[in-house]
Amino acid sequence: MRDEFDYDEDLSFSNFDDDEEDEDLGITFEEDLYLMIREKLRDTLQEFKGQYPMLKKLENAVSSFKVNAKNTDDSKFYPMAAKLLSEHIKPLTAESEEIEEIYDNMQADIARFKNQRAHGFEGDLYLSK
Repeated sequence: MRDEFDYDEDLSFSNFDDDEEDEDLGITFEEDLYLMIREKLRDTLQEFKGQYPMLKKLENAVSSFKVNAKNTDDSKFYPMAAKLLSEHIKPLTAESEEIEEIYDNMQADIARFKNQRAHGFEGDLYLSK
C-alpha cells in the first residue's frame, strides 16, 4: 500500500530490466506501469531538454509532482497517481507542441491501467525503456 510517491527517491530504485525481477520484488502491474510512465518521462526529458528548452518547464513540473493518498491500495493508487500527473502537466501542453506530443503519447500508457493488454506508446518524444 502506498501513501505517497516521490519522483526523485522512488525512481532511483526503478531500474528493472525484466519481469522476473519485478515478480521477485512483489511489484504489482499498476506500480510497474506507473514507474514505467515516470521512467519514460524522465528519459525523454533527459534526452531532449537540450534540444527543446520548453521541456525544462515540463521537467520542473514532473519533478515537483507528489501524490498523497493515505490507505489506498496499489490497484487504486497508481492509476490515480498517473491521472493526477497527467492533469498536473496538461496546462503546459498549450505552451509547446513537444510537451503536447509527450502528453498525448503518455495517454496511451495511462489507458493500459484499464486494459492491461493495450499497447503502450513508444516513439520519438516519449522514450521506451
